[in-house]
Amino acid sequence: MICSRRVAAQTALAVGLIAGLCGSALMAPLAARQDVALAPEPERPATFRAVVTAYSSSPDETWGDPLVTASGRKVFDGLVACPRRFPFGTKFRIGDRVYTCWDRLHHRYDHRFDIWKPSKEDAIQFGLQRLHVEVVEARAEGQRPALREPVSGV
Repeated sequence: MICSRRVAAQTALAVGLIAGLCGSALMAPLAARQDVALAPEPERPATFRAVVTAYSSSPDETWGDPLVTASGRKVFDGLVACPRRFPFGTKFRIGDRVYTCWDRLHHRYDHRFDIWKPSKEDAIQFGLQRLHVEVVEARAEGQRPALREPVSGV
């Protein structure tokens, strides 16, 4: 059996096999090489406690058109307004449900999450809660996900 450093560098599987067959003395130069890429560790989900409130499409609770979010999308069940440090399109698990951020709060409440509710009564009943929030799917700042529905006015 021929043991080759070139074959060992091609895949992580080959590195493991050759190390087992040829001994660690042959593999020492590969371990020191910087061009052998290791698989990145999976990121842990970001989970934290946050103040979570609810809002509705009442004109007194919104600015401008009460049915259009800050991102230009129409309101829908599963919508959350999130702090500006999270890009639009970021998905969060709040309680037992996943919400997508397509709206913003007023600057003075930029530390909160605000879940859209179909009625003012539902929003009032939800109240203010401190809940665990998990980032399920983070969006890159410049990434623009496809629209499900056309933006109003376009």
